[in-house]
Amino acid sequence: MIKIKVLYTIVFISLIFSCKSGKIESENTYEIINSITKSEGNKKTKIYYKTTSSKYDGVQIANFLNKNTVQFNLCAPSFDRNIAELTQKEINLLKEKFKDVNSKKFDFSKIKNREEFTKRKTNSTVHISEPIKFRNGEFAIYYSEGRYGGEFTLLKIEKSNWKKVCSSMVWIE
Repeated sequence: MIKIKVLYTIVFISLIFSCKSGKIESENTYEIINSITKSEGNKKTKIYYKTTSSKYDGVQIANFLNKNTVQFNLCAPSFDRNIAELTQKEINLLKEKFKDVNSKKFDFSKIKNREEFTKRKTNSTVHISEPIKFRNGEFAIYYSEGRYGGEFTLLKIEKSNWKKVCSSMVWIE
């Protein structure tokens, strides 16, 4: 009888932890999300309440990271291209990190701009991945996808706010 109670207790605790792991826990992630929704807010486009997973239509997001797609050709001509171009070492690091990206719910108690998010999927809904920091935490990158395409967005921290540097289109439907 005691063994059964212990077993039930273990199962119950496991369920609690497995449910908790379904949400983003990183404060760094919410710092970035709050910065980009504040500065990039768009009333027509809403962010879906779950992040993207490591795959899009069966293809690993990490596979989209290659020299052809991450040179951030959409940067303004005045922007320093050396900063916007990722090295092969950085691409390899980001590929490894994007392989571990799982679909998770945003914890809305940590989000300041909740009106930018939705639980309804529409043609104008955007899905974003968790941002990944690199270059000693000065830069971050995230993947976003909408109905007609996907892109990686490069961010840079400036005065404790994350600012969009530029985006690089990955695919078009």
